[in-house]
Amino acid sequence: MISRNLFFKLVKQDFKKRIWCPILIFVTCFLGLEVRMLMEMETFIRYPDAHSYDVATYLREYFFGREALDMSILVCLVAFLCGITGYAYLHSKVQIDLYHSLPVSRAQFFWARYLSGTLQFFIPFVINVMVCVGIAVGRRTFTIETIPAIVSFIAIELIIFILAYSVAVLATALTGNIIISILGTGVLFAYSTGIEVLIFLMSARFFDTYVVYNSRGNFALNGKIWCFSPLSMIIKLFASPNNTTMEDAQKFFKYDTLYVWVLVVAAVLYSLLAYMVFRKRASESAGKSIAFRVAEPVIKTMVVIPTAFLVGFFFCSISYNTDTNEWFLFGVIFGFIVVCILMEIIYRMDLQGALMHKKQFLFNAVCTALVFVVFRYDVAGFDTYVPTDAQLQSCAVSISDLMPLQQHIQLSDFGGHYLSPAQYRMANMELQGNPSVMELARKAAKEQLAYRYFDYYEGIEESSEYIEILERQENYCVIDFGFKFLNGKTIYRKYMVDLADADTLRLLSDIFNDYNYKIGSTPVFNDGWKIAFDAIRCENNFKAADITLTPEKQSKLIEIYQKEYTKLTFDIVMHTLPIGTVDFVLKNRKNPNYYSSYSGEMCIYPQFTETIALIQEYGFDILENPTAEEIEFIQVQKEEVVSDPYYRYAPYYNTYNDMEVKESIQKADPVEYTDKEQIQQILDNIISDKFNWQINGYADLLDSQYSIEIRFKKNNPNVYNCYRFIKGQVPAFI
Repeated sequence: MISRNLFFKLVKQDFKKRIWCPILIFVTCFLGLEVRMLMEMETFIRYPDAHSYDVATYLREYFFGREALDMSILVCLVAFLCGITGYAYLHSKVQIDLYHSLPVSRAQFFWARYLSGTLQFFIPFVINVMVCVGIAVGRRTFTIETIPAIVSFIAIELIIFILAYSVAVLATALTGNIIISILGTGVLFAYSTGIEVLIFLMSARFFDTYVVYNSRGNFALNGKIWCFSPLSMIIKLFASPNNTTMEDAQKFFKYDTLYVWVLVVAAVLYSLLAYMVFRKRASESAGKSIAFRVAEPVIKTMVVIPTAFLVGFFFCSISYNTDTNEWFLFGVIFGFIVVCILMEIIYRMDLQGALMHKKQFLFNAVCTALVFVVFRYDVAGFDTYVPTDAQLQSCAVSISDLMPLQQHIQLSDFGGHYLSPAQYRMANMELQGNPSVMELARKAAKEQLAYRYFDYYEGIEESSEYIEILERQENYCVIDFGFKFLNGKTIYRKYMVDLADADTLRLLSDIFNDYNYKIGSTPVFNDGWKIAFDAIRCENNFKAADITLTPEKQSKLIEIYQKEYTKLTFDIVMHTLPIGTVDFVLKNRKNPNYYSSYSGEMCIYPQFTETIALIQEYGFDILENPTAEEIEFIQVQKEEVVSDPYYRYAPYYNTYNDMEVKESIQKADPVEYTDKEQIQQILDNIISDKFNWQINGYADLLDSQYSIEIRFKKNNPNVYNCYRFIKGQVPAFI
């Protein structure tokens, strides 16, 4: 009983001694909760039509939901404050002797401090949350459905606090002074995130076939190997889901509830680890840089090598040519030497210790060189690796710019995101039984084609070999592969293929003509049957319009379009221009006056006779074209690209020179045509250039020398006004 009373007395005394800490936390939470909530409520009062939801929905789904991520940043900072200040006495020999002379075990003393620091956060945090509830009740925006969201919000933030708090306590126990404790906390908190970023940067720089797919972009923490630091776990907890259906994505709009248990386990393990280090720590470690000398070389290696490469990337980012290896190597060497010296000075607390431990310096230098060699020369064979057929369950393929149909995922009333064509296909496509898929992958991996990047100032204009390479690269196309193994693992590769190669075209044709490729490439074919679209946006060569259909008519349109689209061949795409597009759209939940494309603009070819007839029946004529009588005049301008290879190929190797690229296009004075016969001839031989961009890398169907604008007598905002002549069909009078 005496021991228990002493335990709680220690908790109370520490709380009183650091009373400034909960007061500061209360003020921080007040600014992050009440003030922010009142500001948001004010926007609902001032702009009532700016939202498609009410304040109660905002509080439930956003403020106490997704916005937990914003509050988590403050919670982590507060946790660092509580952890470091609570155990900073370990850095003072006088305080250690005083506290450890008390009639209480070290275990009780540790947990008393631990509980005190937790309460210093939890009490002011909960008080602020309750004040927010009171404000919501007072303004009649609180509903019974909000209670689970509030409980979940408090629980999530408490778990995140304990996780970050335990890391801060661990770092403080491992070190001997406050400055190194702060640095150590940062390293432990974000180490796995930094390693993941570094692996991504190294792989993207040195591996031609490297690519990562998720719902938000090409880079994402994979959460399988390196997700052991708190920052990695928090990012994964709140990461946007990789789901490709709205129904599944909305389930995890706030955070992944299943992953919360991973954070709970991690918080327990980190707190136990901090306790074990505290128990093993010698009292004589106070004032030293690190409490356990045996850990010193390991920590050096873990910090020096990644930091050296990150410095290399920093120098690349500020250099004129980001792809140069010279500045990257300079940055790696410079960063390695500087960080090694700094680490020695920090450990010794003396400038004379900067050049100590030469053997470890040499060891780390060799390790850094080996890492560079492995990535630079692809020692592991990353770019050439292709799985065997026996290892695979299925494959996903994305042919760049061919049927580029992105999908919109509406997470909730608060927003959503788009899946790019390749992202959608990697998640949805499963090709089996098509030998051309793996044949193309092996062919591409064997050829190892890649874009070359050259510096103009190194003499590109004088090298016929470089010009020949760049000209050949005009035929290169990106093909993305997703290899799904029998064990459930999926790896991704990005290959360059040469469209001038007949065998490559044959393989591309076999893949494109595969029924499952088209189904897996088109969002509306997979999920469109279950969605009531707000409108169907139809467009032909000269006009566009939105038509509203019943769910039954929408399904019929999808059915007819799918039947004809799956019969489309690669040969037709290569030699035929579309005559229109159809797009299934949804209202923007934030602003109902705007629409979001769900399916992307799906091409309609002349061969789609049933689709054309059905859309005409629904109120839009794909084949309707204006007559010369409707046109006031047509303006034609001839454009000529300068033949200088520097200007012609600058986009391939240096985006900095985009301005020079634009200036290299010489434009003649525009010519206006008002004669009705000439206008009609022009109308019969032009096409909207937006129907060409999807396949311009595969087929040259338009004459790029002329740009055409049409002035209608009656202004129509739905008319697209940028046209090109069909190749070989330029009227003689032009």
